[in-house]
Amino acid sequence: MLAVGLVACTDEWDGHYAEDKSTEGTLWAAIQARSELSNFARVIEATGYGERLESSQMFTVFAPVNEHFSEAEAEELIAEYESLKKQGIREEDNRVVGQFVQNHIALFNRSVSSLTNDSITLMNGKYETLTAKKFGERSILTSNQYVGNGVLFTIEAPEEYFPNVFEYIGQNGQSDSLYEFLNLYSVYEFDPDKSVAGDIVDGKTVYLDSVFHLTNSLLREYGHINREDSCYLALVPTDHVWRQLYEEYVGYFNFNDLTTKRDSMVRTYTRRAIADGTIFNLNTQAASLRDSARSTAYEELYNGVLSYAEPRYYIYRNPYAGGGAFEGAQETVCSNGRVLMQDDWKIDIRETFYQQIKVEAEANSYVDTIIQAKEPLSVRAVPQNNPFYGKVSENYFMEAQPLTTASSTSVRYNIPDQLSNIGYDIYAVFVPAIAYNENASAEDRLPCRVRFTLGYTEQDGTEKTASLRNPEDNAVNFETTPDVMDTLLVARNYVFPTCALGLEDPQVTLRVASNLTSSMSSRFTRTLRMDCIILKPHEN
Repeated sequence: MLAVGLVACTDEWDGHYAEDKSTEGTLWAAIQARSELSNFARVIEATGYGERLESSQMFTVFAPVNEHFSEAEAEELIAEYESLKKQGIREEDNRVVGQFVQNHIALFNRSVSSLTNDSITLMNGKYETLTAKKFGERSILTSNQYVGNGVLFTIEAPEEYFPNVFEYIGQNGQSDSLYEFLNLYSVYEFDPDKSVAGDIVDGKTVYLDSVFHLTNSLLREYGHINREDSCYLALVPTDHVWRQLYEEYVGYFNFNDLTTKRDSMVRTYTRRAIADGTIFNLNTQAASLRDSARSTAYEELYNGVLSYAEPRYYIYRNPYAGGGAFEGAQETVCSNGRVLMQDDWKIDIRETFYQQIKVEAEANSYVDTIIQAKEPLSVRAVPQNNPFYGKVSENYFMEAQPLTTASSTSVRYNIPDQLSNIGYDIYAVFVPAIAYNENASAEDRLPCRVRFTLGYTEQDGTEKTASLRNPEDNAVNFETTPDVMDTLLVARNYVFPTCALGLEDPQVTLRVASNLTSSMSSRFTRTLRMDCIILKPHEN
């Protein structure tokens, strides 16, 4: 009897929600026929969705009734729709269409019973819960009204739109600066596969219906914070912080006056210095992010390779702890992740764009000029059984052999990507002959006596040179210690007037030259053996 009673109750409940099994007419006609949906109908008609809802395509519509969706609210949406349309915003990217109309429509037939507890995908790509009584957070008033091209539900009020991370950045009113920068990279791309091709005229296909998709090249690099099937966290600077950081950073990207599109490059690199390293893919790291937070910039820089080499950039240790990157940020949950709004920026530039520059001496791509040395330069490999294996960068180094016994060997290297108005400590790392030949002769094991000349570009584009002196004793010559890896500090806190980040032609060179007289040949070698050149951010 209990079982029969339960079945009877379920049947009665399902019967209550299956109010209309008619398959006559269309959704648009059904909406127009219900006076309590007149305000919703006004928006549907104004946006052109009335035509869609009387087509043969199948939809499920969740229509809010007039009681909690007034005529004034409907008119406000229509006015916004028209305004955006006049601005050239495409139909599919109009906020009113995406955030209101499509937020109440799903493709295909969907009906409910007392057992329904589903997640459905709306036309705008959002996921929404559907039960017998609820559509998202809204109560269902009537349900399962079947018509020829779908099912109609009525709900108590419009369902609130749940923005994704990218949308929230642009809508919250506190981070317009970041959103405007990100949105600069949004463009419409033609999709020939989804477009309807017509005749060929003058050798070109004429499309009867051209389909375009809004894409963003920067978000392809940072992370798809605009996609519903993603899961990201964004650390977002408020507009107040953005302005502060821009003023602080802009001097680091001072390109010389002859640089093509100089002003544009200054603005772009300054804004990227703020935005790079602020997006985190929650699917690729520990969910808590308590110990460390690896940004997508970190993952791209190191290509997912686990390495313990230091320094490493765009990774933040203990981000929620005192002084951590996330400390004090205001958190908001979005449809595809979270936003941390930060009004007190705690990321140090040494964790992001102020990076160490390393030039491998054996790499031909860095060599600018070779003087009085045999060409090509020799590349020496450190054997695995050699004591210096693992101590030489990448276990290879450069050897420049003199042309004659009286030659002053010299190699000039290009140094890329230095920043302006910021201090670098410059090092040259020398390697002993025994690093590749443990039986090297006594002559090969002599120390080097060298000079360094720095070349750089002034603001007006002219090239200058400076002879570097030993920061320890102000001597013009530097001497290496034999049989050891010797790292020479050749300049301390050196500040360049211009920036070369991203430029094809380097703006800085370092010339390394042996400097000895014939009388010194018994005490020094003319052969240069170098591992690398390092420009390290100066520590105050």
